[in-house]
Amino acid sequence: MSSKSVDTMSPTEVVIVGLGPTGATLANILGGYGINVLVLEREESIYPLPRAVHFDDEAMRVFQSVGLAGQIDPKVRVNCGTRFVDKNQDLLLDWPRPQDIGPLGWYPSYRFHQPDLEADLNDGLARQDSVTVLRGCTVTDIVQDDDGAIISWEQNGKPSQVRADFVVGADGARSVVRHSFDCDWEDLGFKERWLVVDVQLTADRSDLGDFTIQTCDRARPTTYVRCPREWRRWEISLHDHERDEDVVGDDFIWPHMRPSITPDEGRIVRRAVYNFESKLSDKWRDRRCFIAGDAAHLMPPFLGQGMCAGVRDVANLGWKLAAVLRWNAPDALLDTYERERRPHTRVYIETAVNVGRMMNNAETAETLTHAINPDGSAQMKSISRGLAHAMGPADGHLAGARMPQPVLADGRRLSDAMAGRFAVIAGRDALADHADHLPDDASAIILDADAHEALADLLEIQGVSALAIRPDFYCYGGVQGGDAAAIAPFFSDLRAQISSTA
Repeated sequence: MSSKSVDTMSPTEVVIVGLGPTGATLANILGGYGINVLVLEREESIYPLPRAVHFDDEAMRVFQSVGLAGQIDPKVRVNCGTRFVDKNQDLLLDWPRPQDIGPLGWYPSYRFHQPDLEADLNDGLARQDSVTVLRGCTVTDIVQDDDGAIISWEQNGKPSQVRADFVVGADGARSVVRHSFDCDWEDLGFKERWLVVDVQLTADRSDLGDFTIQTCDRARPTTYVRCPREWRRWEISLHDHERDEDVVGDDFIWPHMRPSITPDEGRIVRRAVYNFESKLSDKWRDRRCFIAGDAAHLMPPFLGQGMCAGVRDVANLGWKLAAVLRWNAPDALLDTYERERRPHTRVYIETAVNVGRMMNNAETAETLTHAINPDGSAQMKSISRGLAHAMGPADGHLAGARMPQPVLADGRRLSDAMAGRFAVIAGRDALADHADHLPDDASAIILDADAHEALADLLEIQGVSALAIRPDFYCYGGVQGGDAAAIAPFFSDLRAQISSTA
């Protein structure tokens, strides 16, 4: 291809390949920092049918941080939990979800309609002056050097290219970004074929209730999901001998939907055979290129954490890219992305695999209860995992812990006040005595705990006299209560990690 035939765009800071929920969330995060972003998406428009159907309070807090939670919230349903039934649909175990707003400031679990969510994320991008979205693009090549990468693509048969400081692949399991560098999948050993059927109800079926219904039948486990509005989902396990082309037909689907439904009551709008797998990419960064979401990991759907993991990926990576590009943080900060996110995601994948095996094999209330909680309780709690290998101060105190979202004295929630920055929290005297060691206003908001009762309570609960919370709402670290001599080095170390003002 001659250089004359290629449309070369002006250099940009970040190219994101893929505009699903993971890529769109990252683009919104980076746009909030004013970073110049080019998004390349293969599809011409938003996929009109549901795929993922669940996200949690941590994901909603990320959506809040980019100003979209208020737009998303009216369109979702708070998840009630799961009821386990036997093959005759008789109740074995009721496993409710908490119905109170949790410490992160949101309900623990939501059901959503993915086209709605993607439309809201795209609305957010339309308001970002520094973000450009190109659809109908097929990426053909990525070439890196020490200072950046050149990304080539075709759109309507026309070749184009652009130079970027960084490239992020949020382009799914067959990611072209992942394939551009030397990495392999680590297989964690789970692989099953399931048929996913999405139905739009055409008649009242309020008798189905609002719970997820898990049919415990070793011969044919089945899951029913109550989605927003008239949308419902069935997931049906498949046997090895059953051919894809046969199981997507009406003759197979309608008799196997449990709880049952008839063609007079609902219209099948999507039928697809999936291989549920458990995989981790063994590399998430290659110099200037990163991968996130399904490009970096695949997990079975039994926890509803696949999309959530992708949102956590980009919440982690987004602020670190901003720190390097806007706060002049050292490039080494970006190495913490894989170190933090890969083992964290592994825990979720392994938990999803264990839950899936339990659901597929337990057929009595006793075995279900023991599998869920060996103490005999059956209250479904949100998974709350910290980062086991988190960046932070040398003593590691609180580093990587997931932080709550208090409400400040002026009525703002903490995440809104942070506005993409760190939150540094300490008493008035500590802040005044060590002001020269604090990060600058661009990278951190400094909060006087003496002026905010909720923050004073937070310090007391954590047993610290100073605390730093990252823009992805995990803890950077804290100074154990009473150790006043440690406050100045704590502030200085944080400043050195995230900016050039040290």
